[in-house]
Amino acid sequence: MIATILLAIALPAAAPAPAQTCASTQPADHVAGRWIGAFAGADWTFELTSNATGWSGRYQSSRAPVWRPLEAVSVTAGCATFSLKSDPRVTFVVTLDAGGTVLTGDVQIAGLATLPFAAKRTS
Repeated sequence: MIATILLAIALPAAAPAPAQTCASTQPADHVAGRWIGAFAGADWTFELTSNATGWSGRYQSSRAPVWRPLEAVSVTAGCATFSLKSDPRVTFVVTLDAGGTVLTGDVQIAGLATLPFAAKRTS
């Protein structure tokens, strides 16, 4: 399974996952920041940023410590979805907790699996 996930990260992009309904009580701007979580046997760092034109982000992992852009970043209230450039599509669907310090949700690997995911705020 880990080999499939790692291979998925290196392959070309597929269509983004559909938007999810947000159940967070947090405002959208509280999602901005740096987040660290574990996935596919590695530690992952995500940075989510808001500006005048919308949301963007970047990521790196402990296995590949080079910043890469996130794709299809969408933030509604305290919920976010973003994808890694891959085929099958690897999409994170997360919700900010009431304290504003943890993002929890799922990593959806299109057509293969859905795995739980959590990331803690570092900034």
